[in-house]
Amino acid sequence: MSAGYARNYLLPKDLAVEPTPNNVKKIEARRKEIERLEAEKRKDQAAIIEKLKDVEVTLERRANEQGHLFGSVSATDIAKALQAQGYAVEPDDVLLPGKLDQINTYQVRVKFADELETELKVWVAPDADSKAAIDAARKAKESEPAPASPFERSV
Repeated sequence: MSAGYARNYLLPKDLAVEPTPNNVKKIEARRKEIERLEAEKRKDQAAIIEKLKDVEVTLERRANEQGHLFGSVSATDIAKALQAQGYAVEPDDVLLPGKLDQINTYQVRVKFADELETELKVWVAPDADSKAAIDAARKAKESEPAPASPFERSV
C-alpha cells in the first residue's frame, strides 16, 4: 500500500491506524484475546461433538400414504431439535446426505471443523393423521387379491 493511500484515504476515514508502538501493543493484545476465544470455542465444540455421538433426533412430519413428506426436513429443523435438547448447534453445522423427504431413518453429519465432526441418527416419523392414512393404505393393499400372472393360462 502506498503512503499516500493511507494518509489521504484510510487514516481520515478511520479505516486504519498508524503503527505506533502503543497501537501495535493494542493489536497484539486483541489478537491474543481472539486466539483465546477461538481456543475456548473449539474446546466447547469438541465437548458437544463427544455428547452428540449417541444422540438421536425424531421429527414428526405430515406425509401421504406412500410415506412421502409434504415438504422436507431441513438442516434448520434438525438444528432446532438439537437446540431444544440443549446442544449449541447452528444450521450451518448440519450437513444433510440429500433430500430428507420420506418417512425413514437418516444419518446426518454435524461438522464444526475438519476434525470436529460426528454422525447422528435422524428419525423422520409420520404425524398421527399421516400414520393412520399410511396404515389404512397398507391394509387396503394387503386385502386386495394378488393380480393374476400374465404367464398363467386359464383353461
